[in-house]
Amino acid sequence: MRPISQEYFNALCYVRDPLVRGIKPETEPFAINKEVEWYTDERGILIANIFIDKFDNDWNFVIFGRDTRKIYRCIYTAVSFDSIEDARKELEKKLTEFSQEGHEQYPQGDEDSPPQYIYKQIVAPEKLHPYFRYLVEEPRFEAARNLIEEIIYTFTDPDGNFIRDFQTSGFDSRLWEIFLYVYLHESGFNIDRSFNAPDYVVERFNQIICIEAVTVNSSRHKQDLPEPTSQEELDERLKNYMPIKFGSPLYSKLNKRYWEKDHVRSKPLVIAIHDYHQTGSMVWSRTALSDYLYAKRIRLVKDSDGNSSIIKEDIDFHEYEGKRIPSGFFKLPETENISAVLFTNSATITKFNRMGKLAGLGSQAIKMIRVGKLFDPDPEALEPIPFSIDIDHPSYQETWSESVVMFHNPNALYPVEPALFPDITHIRINGDDYQEISRPYEVMSSVTIVITPTDRFEDLDS
Repeated sequence: MRPISQEYFNALCYVRDPLVRGIKPETEPFAINKEVEWYTDERGILIANIFIDKFDNDWNFVIFGRDTRKIYRCIYTAVSFDSIEDARKELEKKLTEFSQEGHEQYPQGDEDSPPQYIYKQIVAPEKLHPYFRYLVEEPRFEAARNLIEEIIYTFTDPDGNFIRDFQTSGFDSRLWEIFLYVYLHESGFNIDRSFNAPDYVVERFNQIICIEAVTVNSSRHKQDLPEPTSQEELDERLKNYMPIKFGSPLYSKLNKRYWEKDHVRSKPLVIAIHDYHQTGSMVWSRTALSDYLYAKRIRLVKDSDGNSSIIKEDIDFHEYEGKRIPSGFFKLPETENISAVLFTNSATITKFNRMGKLAGLGSQAIKMIRVGKLFDPDPEALEPIPFSIDIDHPSYQETWSESVVMFHNPNALYPVEPALFPDITHIRINGDDYQEISRPYEVMSSVTIVITPTDRFEDLDS
């Protein structure tokens, strides 16, 4: 029996009920258990955890094995030990017994489909998305490749097109869905993927929320603007160009009228959006989204004497190259049916690569250095805090909820209670002011430098 990290265990196992697993007391206060140790057998085939029952105050363990779909599921439980030492001793005995039997799969009798192999090519080579090919072939992305493979074994595909889309033109949008799936799982939601739309129906504390995913994509009929090369160019891009880019997919989803579906009616409906329109654009485009959603621009500036002041500006419209849209998505007709907009700039291959490495699913010979900017909780701060850290450093931690932001609709018919999403940043508007509930030193943007044993490296957007 060998100990494994919690990160490694979680990267393999997605079947535990949030109230049972109890791995995040701060976001799962009603969990009945608390996991404390994680193990695998000597073959690395089985995984197990030891946990304490918070009500009976006794110790228990569960052993998990792969079923015929390669999903890790419970194959043995033992309960009511007086001490963790007793539970650990019995667990080692049982893991040895299972290992000696030599099985690699443990059928449960209810499997009705084969495993989902996301990298098994089902389209002609010339149709493969370049990022998919990059993910499959690039040695630096071994950790991301292995992590995504494990996630997909338990990922439900209601329309039957997921793998084809992921391998071809829908790579970005499907990666966004995978990110949301893992984030929602980590955050303690029960996930229902049985509906074609919206993408997720989730439940927590007996409250149901519907979530539809959408992406900002590159323009089909013309070339997008290149990366901004100066602060002035970036400021101009954020004022008009990016609000229009965000506005198009949001308005398209509004017109789908998901709130009229029986399983959505009278429930909070959230649109989850990610910007993939350009390599690296997700690093700088966030402020354009908040400006467009609320039709307000609020900036903190300092004069030459160092005195700070807040500039508040109402925005009437956004206009670029003859296209003009009204500002204020949450002011549009029928947007009262949209409870909030969820956003992150980190649903990228690089994010999966870091999380896979933290879980031990990638080569130790590959180094990752993350460089970026942190939110400064000082209300007088004009600039974020720069940081640089080795992913392998013992102090480094990262979660799927990092850099996730929820913009709340002040006119929502069915508002989202922030307590349901306690591990992310929340932004609300009250009159002319933003009310922000943010995690101190939240990562605002970053790039990851990946170094191979041959010292070849490349900056990768997060």
